[in-house]
Amino acid sequence: MSVQPETILEIAAEVLTANPAASLADVAAAAGVSRTTLHNRFPTREALLLALAHDSLDRCAAAATEAGVDAATADTPAAELEAILTRVTDAFIPLGPRIDFLLQQPTLNADQSLRDRIEQLDAPLERFIVHTQQAGLMARDLAPWWIVSTLYSLTYSAWEGIAAGKLAPRDATPLTLRTFRRGVSP
Repeated sequence: MSVQPETILEIAAEVLTANPAASLADVAAAAGVSRTTLHNRFPTREALLLALAHDSLDRCAAAATEAGVDAATADTPAAELEAILTRVTDAFIPLGPRIDFLLQQPTLNADQSLRDRIEQLDAPLERFIVHTQQAGLMARDLAPWWIVSTLYSLTYSAWEGIAAGKLAPRDATPLTLRTFRRGVSP
């Protein structure tokens, strides 16, 4: 039975989030593939980490796009901006393990292509935040990058609460948005 690279990446994310020092042998065992199979797809641990980081960023970018962040303009009605914010929060919270992975791998910070991708991911969110500020939904005296960072932090905290059994998944988005809105509202 052939295991798809996407499946290996998903399992690798789980293994490496639980144990950032996990070896390729640990990942191969969890994925149910031989070390040779894993090495054929990802010759080194760094290659696996880099592939996983890019896959994680792909998922975050797709979530933002699907939520409608890219489609928002200065003319987007406030109610639609609110709906987009809810959708992006809904989409980001389940990505918590991927965000956790990225944060736990300090060696990835040295990769310029990843730093560029993170900036590319943040740019549409920052533009979206500017539109929410123009619509009076968020404080204009806060920098968009700060508001985006706050949203990331709250979605990550929601995921941590879910993982720890402190927060029901259905309560994650409302709690995140309540905290977010009251913290950045004018």
